[in-house]
Amino acid sequence: MSTEGIIKTVDEHAVHDGPGARALVFVKGCNLRCKWCQNPELQKYEPQIWFHKEFCKGCGLCKDICPVNAINIGSDAIYRIDREKCLGIECGKCVDVCSHKALQTTGIKITAKELWKWLAKYKCFYQGSGGGITLSGGDPLHLLDFSTEVLERCKKDNIHTAVETSLHGTREKLLNMAKHCDLILCDIKHMDSEMHKEGTGVHNELILENLRMLNKDFPGEIVVRVPLIPGYNDSVKNIRKTADFISSLDRIKGIDLLPFNVYPVSKFEALGVKWEYSKVLKQSDEYLNKLSDIVKSYKMHCSIGGMW
Repeated sequence: MSTEGIIKTVDEHAVHDGPGARALVFVKGCNLRCKWCQNPELQKYEPQIWFHKEFCKGCGLCKDICPVNAINIGSDAIYRIDREKCLGIECGKCVDVCSHKALQTTGIKITAKELWKWLAKYKCFYQGSGGGITLSGGDPLHLLDFSTEVLERCKKDNIHTAVETSLHGTREKLLNMAKHCDLILCDIKHMDSEMHKEGTGVHNELILENLRMLNKDFPGEIVVRVPLIPGYNDSVKNIRKTADFISSLDRIKGIDLLPFNVYPVSKFEALGVKWEYSKVLKQSDEYLNKLSDIVKSYKMHCSIGGMW
């Protein structure tokens, strides 16, 4: 029997989450609850219903068919579905009746074997470009057995494998997944443990220890990234502390600084959530270059916005 998991989708033409042409798989479920999350629809493992206001024609069919009167026609996107009343995908009648796709379900059940067959169709493109597959999320570590089986099947098929992970999991879980990986991409959100918990819901000691462990025991490539969140972790002080820590790990050659992304606001709205960063702007190029110079002063490579 192949392990079953839930994914959102597969981007079959990705170029920024590993070398070469890649397939990027978004798995559902994450151990963290980052306030600035770029993919909030992937935090929960269970499929969810979300509402896209730009597709809605106001026909009212969803309201008419809802058995618990959870649809508020004419309300803002955030309040269109009364999430306290909504029965979710166990009902799903509103999704079925919406021909304009304003109401959709996020989450596809699939086995690891089925996903591997999907990905393997593009094997010639991966190998011709030096690319492969990347499991993202969410966090593949949250869905350990499923992710490990997918990676193992792809490795046996001579496909380059990568994962994007928070590193928040036991050493045993991480090593079990990592032995089937060629590349691990991980974020360092904040060097202060209490600030890390304030922003993500968890402390950072386990994450930092796992990165030390990978530096020592993982034979593949490790890429460290810092998602820059205005007013949270993009201070000169925190970037210095991050660079100081990473420079002590001899196999990690640099840091990728990720400028703040304003686009998730529509995703939070679709899930009925007000995003506290909705009015926050991306850092200026001048400030990003200043942070980059700090990293480079530690004799490390630094890129802004993507390694590939």
